[in-house]
Amino acid sequence: MMVIQLDEVVISGLTKNFGDLCAVDHIELNVPKGSIYGLLGPNGAGKSTTIRLLCTLLKPNDGSATVGGFDIVESPVEVREITGVLPEEGNHTLYQTLSAYDNLDYFARLYDVPEDKISKRIEELLTFMDLWERKDDPAGELSTGNRQRLALCRALLHEPQVVLLDEPTAALDPVAAKRVRELILSLSEKYNQTFFVNSHNLAEVQRMCDRIAIIDEGKILLSGGTQELRQRLQATQNFRIRVVEKLEKAGSIAESMDFVSSVKREADSIIVTIDDPIGNNSTLMQSLLSQGVKIIEFAEEETTLEDLYLDVIKGGAK
Repeated sequence: MMVIQLDEVVISGLTKNFGDLCAVDHIELNVPKGSIYGLLGPNGAGKSTTIRLLCTLLKPNDGSATVGGFDIVESPVEVREITGVLPEEGNHTLYQTLSAYDNLDYFARLYDVPEDKISKRIEELLTFMDLWERKDDPAGELSTGNRQRLALCRALLHEPQVVLLDEPTAALDPVAAKRVRELILSLSEKYNQTFFVNSHNLAEVQRMCDRIAIIDEGKILLSGGTQELRQRLQATQNFRIRVVEKLEKAGSIAESMDFVSSVKREADSIIVTIDDPIGNNSTLMQSLLSQGVKIIEFAEEETTLEDLYLDVIKGGAK
């Protein structure tokens, strides 16, 4: 029985063991409807296993999960009907000798897309993905990036509520990867679909996802909104201080301050990590100026998730 809920995916205590290996360890996640949710972690962290559990390819050893209100164990057929999946290296799961159009036609029939809607849906997706002019080309003759886009078309054929993407830009060149990210953002906006995206790429997650969870060794270490997690870095913030000569002196002065936790030298600048920057920036600036250091720039470095991610993976976050 379907339950009306605000979250499209609800995971509670989900666990998967392979012998003595606990690949997914009692994870808890809520994925809001219409969101692009990123599951971020290194290779082997449990990301792909989580996707396979959610699309019912694997059964959990413990815990539960619902997708669109359907339980992944009790209602696997219903879950598959409302879920689109792009597996890792999904471009290799296409029929290489079939044309792009015929690949989608074949899978549309497997998905039970109504006969009178198949051709229109295929044209819509191929046009949206800038592949319509390549519709008659065998999938095996398309570039890696175009095959990945074709595989994404396949995942979207039946207009799924939830789209599960496993490393969607893996093995793509930077231009193709950027195009796939833009497509996901456009699809989310156009169709209000929910995307659950696995990635080990920090930049990708930061640019595309509005919520993320960090997983390692099968455990969720941290989760929340992208901006919310960024704010965790604001208690200590990095600043770039560019100076005229006297770089070593500037670095030594900064290192002598109790509120400066790290100093890194780069060309004509030092990058300093300052505790409570609102209260301490002026103190550091005054100290530098009073000791003859001429400052060209004193600017906040752009906050990214990288420091937080590395801190969490290394066990630094509580």
